[in-house]
Amino acid sequence: MDTETISAAASTIASLLMILGLLAGLAFVARRWRARMPGSQAGGNMPVSILSSRPLGGQHSLVVAEAGGRRFLLGVSRGGVSLIDRLDAHE
Repeated sequence: MDTETISAAASTIASLLMILGLLAGLAFVARRWRARMPGSQAGGNMPVSILSSRPLGGQHSLVVAEAGGRRFLLGVSRGGVSLIDRLDAHE
């Protein structure tokens, strides 16, 4: 091997290591940023509790859930979850 080939290989390896370091740094920053987003599970600052569930037939059901001190009546089906109403504390 001549000096020029070794120099080119070293330059390529150094470039690859810099790119991998940059990608690792970006992944670290993205994880930290995602953990601070409101509602993210990583933050864990707003637990959700299922207080009651009632099947309606098929794959449909009504659910009373509590999040952030508020209660919600939700319709759950194969197509997704829909907010039906916000419930007062005495309901």
